[in-house]
Amino acid sequence: MRNIRSARVLIAVAMTVFASLAPARAHHAKLVRPGETVGVVIPAISHGEMPVFAKYRAEILDLAARRAQTDPTLRRLQGFISLQGFACFWGLAPGALSDEASPFNECAHGYIAGARALLDHMAEMPGDRREAKALQNRIAADLARDPAASAICSSSNEAFDSGIVVGPDWSLTLTHVPTLMTVAGLLLTVSGGLVFALASHRRRTTKA
Repeated sequence: MRNIRSARVLIAVAMTVFASLAPARAHHAKLVRPGETVGVVIPAISHGEMPVFAKYRAEILDLAARRAQTDPTLRRLQGFISLQGFACFWGLAPGALSDEASPFNECAHGYIAGARALLDHMAEMPGDRREAKALQNRIAADLARDPAASAICSSSNEAFDSGIVVGPDWSLTLTHVPTLMTVAGLLLTVSGGLVFALASHRRRTTKA
């Protein structure tokens, strides 16, 4: 019983530290004023466009990776998408793409907007732009067929900066039930694993 309580305390402390160290919500409007940007300005993406561009994100990144010619803007956008996706748990959190109340929705806007900006940049770069423009046309066709593509949310007017990674808004965790249940499930899983490991260690010690 003591081992179980100890494991729970350790997990609670770890989660508290993790949440306190996680990137805070950024006020993007202040980050994209002319002359004040750190990297490349990434235009905002609407709530309705998110699922469509998310479907093509891997294809956009693959196209960028295969380009023979690159430039600083392309490389900065690639780096931003990678870091922003990692900070947002790659959109795997419940409601990250679809629910504006999710702690992960704003940061998901970041890496999906980055993917769109990367594709738009490739379509304008010197060299062979046929694949990029063809992909743009396919995405445009999907958006035209999707009645929800014009939907907006509280993050739909937020531009991003490739030099600033935005993490989840942890202050929304307690009010977002799907995220709360996911965190609780993860904590129970980790807790169970620790208790099992401690019990196994205790048995081995006793036998020795």
